[in-house]
Amino acid sequence: MNVSKTHALILALTLSAALSSCVSTPATDARDADQATPLEGSAPAAPAGEASSTKASASLDAELDALVAKARDAIDANHLSEGIKFYISALAKATNGGRRSRADEITGTLNAIGARLTIEPHESWLEPDGSQRSGSTRQAARGEGLQPAVYLYESYGYAKSAVPDAFIRFEFVSNGGKLVASVATDAKGMANTSIGAIDSAGSDAVVRAFPIFTSEGYSYAFRSVFRDFSYVAPPNLAIVAALERTPAGYSSNPRVLDAVGQSLKPLGVEVAPYNGVLAPAGFEAAFAGDVRALASLAGTVKAGYFALVYVEVAAPTRMEYGGKVYNIYIANAKATLRIVRVDGTVVFAEAKDGVRGQGGTEQASIDDCLVKVRDELSAIISGKSEAIRKALAE
Repeated sequence: MNVSKTHALILALTLSAALSSCVSTPATDARDADQATPLEGSAPAAPAGEASSTKASASLDAELDALVAKARDAIDANHLSEGIKFYISALAKATNGGRRSRADEITGTLNAIGARLTIEPHESWLEPDGSQRSGSTRQAARGEGLQPAVYLYESYGYAKSAVPDAFIRFEFVSNGGKLVASVATDAKGMANTSIGAIDSAGSDAVVRAFPIFTSEGYSYAFRSVFRDFSYVAPPNLAIVAALERTPAGYSSNPRVLDAVGQSLKPLGVEVAPYNGVLAPAGFEAAFAGDVRALASLAGTVKAGYFALVYVEVAAPTRMEYGGKVYNIYIANAKATLRIVRVDGTVVFAEAKDGVRGQGGTEQASIDDCLVKVRDELSAIISGKSEAIRKALAE
């Protein structure tokens, strides 16, 4: 459940006393710089004289006692969120009223409560062995795949109970992006957010979740109670595979492999030539983006990308000019380069038709044509390097 903009503004404000005792991140963090500022008009007016001061002091003590009593009653009734909110109200009044000892006492109580809180990942984040898995930056950037989801519990030794009606704050602590920042826990203590975008899908990202409670314009963030969700970028390794078809059949040693691999390296991509004999049907399926075919090409190699090249050389013809046939053979080829991700989505694609080679024999013209194809592919990658580099980072 998403909170309103009003709640989002309120959640940005935290008492300095609360921060000093419960916040695990440095106070210089820009995101926390304004959290010690109360809402406008929330500070009490100064007393007019000694009598008024004494009366106001007694009134404040009574208010604090009443709020602390309500907090204890709520917690005894298993309404932890309500109890914490009463404590926050009392902490705000004690701080604004100059009751340092009372503020420290309440802060100590809140810290003790924080020591009993735990945040656990949703079942979708658990591996069969119980460890926490990682998400994919590529999927998360598209709003797909694993999304941060937690359970908030209050623990008592071997027992624990869900904490409903609390807010969970979600924020990027590595990389950046857009997400629903504050979500209330349901009856099971569960809250989940949705990622709308990741600034750099080509870099790892971490989203942190921690509980935050708000009352009367003040918020208390238990930043030492958190759960991190890691999103891993695809490996910066591209498997280069090529299929060359000539009139004699498929080549067992495609000549374009080295040219494509060497052209990709300046873009910051590690390359690994495909090691094995390509089955045409399997290559064509991978070329079309079939995920299983791509996985088969990768084998045990952890690749993030595939640079796939398909070259087709037509049967050579003899040159004819002015009605005379010369002992020169011409071979024409078409070459297509496709860079795809492991999920089959296309990063970059370019085709070059009409690549011509010539020689004194049919084989010589084919060999020359393949040399020209290598040159054309290198030129394509070099000329479109910025576009390819940008696509790889998205």
